[in-house]
Amino acid sequence: MDNVIELVARFLVVGAFAFGGGGAALPLVERITVAETGWLTPQQFAVGVGFAYATPGPILILAAFVGFYVAGITGALAATVAVFAIPVVLAAGSAGVVARLNRYARFRAFGRFAAAAAVGLLAVTLAALARPVVELHPGLLAGALAVFAAERFGMSPVLLLAIAIGAGAAAGAAGF
Repeated sequence: MDNVIELVARFLVVGAFAFGGGGAALPLVERITVAETGWLTPQQFAVGVGFAYATPGPILILAAFVGFYVAGITGALAATVAVFAIPVVLAAGSAGVVARLNRYARFRAFGRFAAAAAVGLLAVTLAALARPVVELHPGLLAGALAVFAAERFGMSPVLLLAIAIGAGAAAGAAGF
């Protein structure tokens, strides 16, 4: 039970400071789970991060992996609820404020311009992420674009994953 309480306390902290998304919180999670508590070895942490990236959804689903490793199903549930509790409470609390501010034309205008700015920032981020992929192998970017297009046209993510695994295995066997 002590492990579950400690899981909850530590993952509440992770959830509270996970600004910038789960990827930004990974160093904090690693410090907590590997360096401070010794719950995981560096190799186990790497496996957990790999699983988290392989699953759909937020990277902080890593909390379930850590929680399960430390305290079984109870730990997985407790860590998962804890890591998302503070962000959910803050989002719910801010919804009322946004609803009240939405009555003002300037606030609505700000929202439209902020959305445009966010799209621009996403485009810059996409370009920054694509550059190393193209430098590594241009075929990777072409493959990513093909997967994106297939997903947009309704192809099953499971089928896309199976095709990607097969293509990667074939490329590896061919020496690419």
